[in-house]
Amino acid sequence: MSNLPCKKKLGTASTGLLIFTGVFLIVFVNLRIGRQRTAASFPSEDKSLRMVDEIQDDLDARVTEERTEDAIISDADNIRSENKYLEHSVTNAHGGASGSNPQCKMKKSIAFLKVHKAGSHTTACILQRFGYEHGLNFVLPKKCPSVNLGFPEGLTKDRLMKQDVDEYNLLVHHTVYDRVKFHQLMAPGTQYVAILREPLSHLKSCFFYFSMDRKTGLAAEKNPLGRYLDNPWRYEGSAKAKKKQASMTKNLQSYVLGWKDRFNQDREEVRKFISQLDSDFSLVLILEYFDASLVLLRRLMCWSFYNILYDRQPRNEQKYRKLESVYTEQQLQNHRNSSWVDYQLYQHFNTSLWSKIQAAGPDFQDELEAFQQLNDDVNSYCAGRPTEKKTFPASKWNEAVEIKPEFCQDLKKERVQWDNKICQRAGAYGEDKMDKKEARFVNLKKATSSTNLKKATSSTDLKKANSSTNLKDAKSSQTTGTKTKTALLSKTEIDKFMGEVKKHFPGVDLIAAIKKSGFPAADMIPAIKQGKYTVDEIVQKLEIII
Repeated sequence: MSNLPCKKKLGTASTGLLIFTGVFLIVFVNLRIGRQRTAASFPSEDKSLRMVDEIQDDLDARVTEERTEDAIISDADNIRSENKYLEHSVTNAHGGASGSNPQCKMKKSIAFLKVHKAGSHTTACILQRFGYEHGLNFVLPKKCPSVNLGFPEGLTKDRLMKQDVDEYNLLVHHTVYDRVKFHQLMAPGTQYVAILREPLSHLKSCFFYFSMDRKTGLAAEKNPLGRYLDNPWRYEGSAKAKKKQASMTKNLQSYVLGWKDRFNQDREEVRKFISQLDSDFSLVLILEYFDASLVLLRRLMCWSFYNILYDRQPRNEQKYRKLESVYTEQQLQNHRNSSWVDYQLYQHFNTSLWSKIQAAGPDFQDELEAFQQLNDDVNSYCAGRPTEKKTFPASKWNEAVEIKPEFCQDLKKERVQWDNKICQRAGAYGEDKMDKKEARFVNLKKATSSTNLKKATSSTDLKKANSSTNLKDAKSSQTTGTKTKTALLSKTEIDKFMGEVKKHFPGVDLIAAIKKSGFPAADMIPAIKQGKYTVDEIVQKLEIII
């Protein structure tokens, strides 16, 4: 109390009143926290933060029900880990460099492990915007722009773009974690951050995004993923599958974080692996609690709310071709056993996240809601195509935020657009080429949106036509005036088509380049055979992804 200013001495009666008031406030706060912990219903996982005990009960029931003795790390390990989290919780840095804690110095170096299909695209865009605005140095792939910095083989010198810089501040592209290489590459004081997703949800997204239903011969099934889960070892244990460095459906999240042998599920080795990650990584975000994870990231980095604003329109959003998503308990257990390392990883760092939230203090809920309100308000402002800047009011956790119309463009930028700007600034090419790449990307997005709209309209019209007595005439009208061909191109036509495309990429092995880029070539090639693309459209796609 000696640091507080004292205008006049309190008498005995005043002191008694002060003590009574203090006790009342403590009881009131505890009752409020108790109500938060026992709340029975929540509108959404992101819009209202649920307390630790309740979330952990949900997680146990959903993910680890009826798990066997050999499918979990011992409770003693979990208790030790939880104690460690409480000791090393995220600093309560309200406002960061521009908030109410001026003692917290902004950190600018992050190595982000971009886990496929786990919300990493949105996260990468947040970090790319921050790095570009602050003039920081990015670790970039040699073929800039590209999303691949060394997956699945890992980070190697021949994959890196040579830059005349003293140190690297940001790494945000797909690669595999190697603590020795990363620490040699990144600036001193770099914060290591990753993101994880609940394993079953992650499997579903990967299975259809990477066309695993087709690759496993299950595309014709009513529930392809269910059939896969009947016996995942059948598809993962073949000689051909074992030759691949990584599997997109088995322990993929662990692989990205450095677990090289996806078939190794030795309890003690897994425990050591996770323990080392826990030591290396300052924070692991959890997709299911993305906004709460971002607030923790803000506190860790001493950033402001402005630095973690993001476009609520999902990146790489996909509609699954198979709507059937009911799985038996045996199928779920098969996945828990098959991708056991991923489940251990997720359980550990989900517990870590909630321990950090618990240690962050009783006002974390209010801070989260303040950020979500600001992010919603900024998204609404940007959705209106503004021409005038707007100032959003300050709160306990941030100063007033001034948003200009130009920021809205940055908020909506996708990873490849940030790559284009960052690569140009790093000297990969000039401004003219950057502008051309940006224009091609924008045109491609417009063409894709138009194609999707046409498909949706065509689908609706076709349903109406199917109820008509003259189905043949109705189907014929669908293709009139469009460039889409219902018949497959002949081999001669395909060769001629690809010959025209190759003229734009002299000396480039297109198939190899597409595979290295991580783009699902299996989706593009059939579309070419069906005549769904013109030469110019394919060239635009290839220029972006190669």
